[in-house]
Amino acid sequence: MAARLDNGAIKPASSRGQKRKAKVLSAATKLFLTVGYGETSIDAIVEISGGSKATLYSYYPTKADLFRAVVDSIVTHHETPVLKSLDNVKDTLTSFAEHRLSVVFAAEHRALIRLIVAERERFPDIARMYYEQGPLQSHVMLRDYFENLIDQGLINMRSADEACEFFRGMLMHQRYIEQLYLDARPLSSEEITVKARHVVKRFLDAYHQADND
Repeated sequence: MAARLDNGAIKPASSRGQKRKAKVLSAATKLFLTVGYGETSIDAIVEISGGSKATLYSYYPTKADLFRAVVDSIVTHHETPVLKSLDNVKDTLTSFAEHRLSVVFAAEHRALIRLIVAERERFPDIARMYYEQGPLQSHVMLRDYFENLIDQGLINMRSADEACEFFRGMLMHQRYIEQLYLDARPLSSEEITVKARHVVKRFLDAYHQADND
């Protein structure tokens, strides 16, 4: 039997059904991110993915359910590097910074952010879901790591939340604003590496006690 997920969607029992559902999700993702939620029709999704409306609705009972599934699939697609090492703080933070920059400023994610902002009043639950699974989860992970560094006397800051604010602000704030308002071009892989290393160096120069030995 097919299982029903928390968002109301159906998880097909057969591999064939799962492939069909994946095609529906892929088509919906392309259309939502390209033309927006309001301009995307179920007919257009069916035309691209194949199958029928009945099949689509058996997987996603409503268009809103499909939108939620699209957001969830993009936000949870990438695994964030584990922040645990105390032996090499510089490399650990650099890896985290490079990952966050590559995810947040990827073309697909940039389009998703604009879509969520545009539909925030109609779907506040989806905006919150994105926030909790994306920015908030990243913040909590980094905060917990900084708390560990503070407890071990490796960085000199009053609080882990303050450390997060400083680090993430240096890493992404200006580029994030440019992305929202000016449609800034994506960062190249080389630019991501340079940016991540520069931010980590500036942060550790200011607050990492071990670097002052």
